Amino acid sequence: MSGVERAIILAAGRGHQLDGYTKILIRHPKTGKTILDHAIEAFAGKQITVVVGFRAVQIMEQYPQLDYVVNYDWALTNNAMSLGLALDERPTYVVSGDVFFDRPLIEKLDAAPADLVLTEARENRTLTAIHCMLRDDGTVEETYQGAVRNVRHPEAIGLFKISNSDLLERWKKLCIRHGNLFVGQTLPCDGAPVASVAVEDHPFVEINTPGDYLNFMERCRNQ
Repeated sequence: MSGVERAIILAAGRGHQLDGYTKILIRHPKTGKTILDHAIEAFAGKQITVVVGFRAVQIMEQYPQLDYVVNYDWALTNNAMSLGLALDERPTYVVSGDVFFDRPLIEKLDAAPADLVLTEARENRTLTAIHCMLRDDGTVEETYQGAVRNVRHPEAIGLFKISNSDLLERWKKLCIRHGNLFVGQTLPCDGAPVASVAVEDHPFVEINTPGDYLNFMERCRNQ
C-alpha cells in the first residue's frame, strides 16, 4: 500500500501550440471530462495541489475544492520552477497538467517502489524529450534531454512518485535553482534509488498540439 497521499499537478504554462488554450481544461473526446477531472478521479483519496499561472483564476474558479500554488513567473520559467514552489517534505506524485490518465495506473504505481519515474520505450521522440539512462537493476542513473544515446534508454513521460525526504529536499532546491528546465532534468538520481516503471498498456495521452488531440479523437472513435 502506497504511503503517498499527495499529488502535485503542474499547470502553470500557456499552451502556445494550442493557441493559448488552458491545457488542463481540455476535454476527453469520449467522456467529456477535463484532464483535471480525470486526474481528480485517478488520485482519489489524495490531497491534490495544482500549480497555476496562465489563466489561473479560470482553473481555480472551476475547482475551488483543490489546493493551489501560483507561479507568478510562469511566462519566464519552465515547470521545474512550478514544482519547486509546491514541493515540501511530504511524499508526492508529480504529473504534468496536459495528460489524460486513469485510476488503474495510479493503483499500479501505489503498489510500486516508493521513488519512481513513469517511462515508455518510445521509438519516435521529440528533441525536448527527457530520457533515462538505467543501471542494471532498473533504477535511473541519469536523466538527459536531446538525442537518444541508446535505444534502451526509455523516455520519462511526465509522471513521478517521490517519497524519500532527502531526494525531495534536493529536488526542490534544484528546481528553484534551474527553474528554466523541465522537472525530469532536475531529478537527483545519485542518492536514493529511483525506479523506472513502464507505463505498459495503461492510457497516458499527452496533448501538446492540435495534431495530438486529433489523433486522440480518432483513436477514441475506433475503440
